Amino acid sequence: MSTAVPAPRAARDPHPAPEPAPAPGVPAAGPGDRDPAARSAGPTPAPGLPAPGVLAAAVGAGLVVGALTSFGQTVLGGTWFAGLANAVSPWLVASFLVGALARRWWVAALAGLLACVGQVAGYYLVADLRGFGVGASSVAVWAVSGVVGGPVFGWAGRLWRTAAGRWRGLGPALLAGCWLAEAVVTYAVALRSWGDAAVFAVVAALLVPLLGRVGGQTRAVLRRLPAAALVGAVGFAAVHLALS
Repeated sequence: MSTAVPAPRAARDPHPAPEPAPAPGVPAAGPGDRDPAARSAGPTPAPGLPAPGVLAAAVGAGLVVGALTSFGQTVLGGTWFAGLANAVSPWLVASFLVGALARRWWVAALAGLLACVGQVAGYYLVADLRGFGVGASSVAVWAVSGVVGGPVFGWAGRLWRTAAGRWRGLGPALLAGCWLAEAVVTYAVALRSWGDAAVFAVVAALLVPLLGRVGGQTRAVLRRLPAAALVGAVGFAAVHLALS
């Protein structure tokens, strides 16, 4: 009678290699997190900063940019770059960038508003200290522009960082479209300032690849840019008609 011999067990490595530690801020994968399709979706966007930090940064950035604008008008005046210190689009960049830091859309919108209000306050405070006249109507125009544009472009900044699906490319397209619309409507049509128009058009063209690199949004930005520029052109035309 033969005796069955059990099959030998697979040898175990007495020093198995440890599993790689998860990246900071990323929870360890559990039994249900092994789906390859879920991993193919790409990395989760950075969560952003807490609301108090974002809002404080918005106020600080607004005051600094507004103050620098007053000095910029002196330095850049009479050159093709004078518009960079005397136009709407450059100020909206600050709202866009602070909005990109936010975790929540409403924090981004509020940060964009505070950045614009801070720019108005910083600019007119420094202008007054430097001995330049400050008119109430001018303050009102820029304040209203900030109240309208600040929240929109703060939200656009957050959208740029977090957008997925149908929202991809919209945030950067809004900012680039604003620069392009101001180049055409304000500087080419209303003021006939071709140098400023060229500078703003070049900035718009540069914003597309620079902002589109985040999340691979360049093609989506290009698709949305004509509509965004058209909306911006209508807005600038309405402002010029109201002021005239």
